[in-house]
Parts: sequence; C-alpha cells; structure tokens
Amino acid sequence: MKKTIKALAIVLALGATLQAIKAYTSETPQLSASVERQKVVELMELRQEIEAKGEMFVPQESALSAKFPEIKNLEDLNEVFIMHTLRYIKAVGADKTLIRIIQQPSVSRFIREEPGI
Repeated sequence: MKKTIKALAIVLALGATLQAIKAYTSETPQLSASVERQKVVELMELRQEIEAKGEMFVPQESALSAKFPEIKNLEDLNEVFIMHTLRYIKAVGADKTLIRIIQQPSVSRFIREEPGI
C-alpha cells in the first residue's frame, strides 16, 4: 500500500511539473530579433516625427502611430522604445552582457548623473 501511494505521489509530481513547464512555455512568447529590430527602427522614426512637428503632432495623423496605439505622449514613447529595445537585446542573446555593463561603476555614474549647479 505504501509503495502504491509513493508511486502515485511521484506520478502526480511529474505530471504537475510537466504541466507547469508547458504553461510557462506557452506564456513566454518567442522573441524575433528581426521583428523587434523593425519595431525599434519604427519607434525611432516616430520620435523624429514627433520632434519635427512638436506641438503640431497629432498621433491620429501618423501612420507610425497607428502601429503603436498605446503611445499618447513622449513618456509612452520612451517606455515602449525601452521595452522593445530590451526585447531585441534578449532576442539576440545579449541580455547577460547588458546586465554586466549596467553593473559597471562608470555606467552606474552615467545613469545617475545629474547636472551640477
């Protein structure tokens, strides 16, 4: 009886593990470097368009804005740009390098640098 319960427990544990792995892989989208690179380029073009038009920029009139409806202002653009850049870095396999570089003291000072008085 004990052996049967142990065997059943092992089978259930394996099943739960496989189910967890399957759920994780279905939730994690496959990143495409070429798709993310194209989005980063489009976001750079959108930034140029916004900077060129300034206050005259109307998101509904821009073809690039139609591809990124979540962007309503420059702060949204910055956030979307950073997310797609990070996705691109992950897709090309440079995420560990990015973390290593960000942890360097010279980069930390650059990121936290504020203008002097």
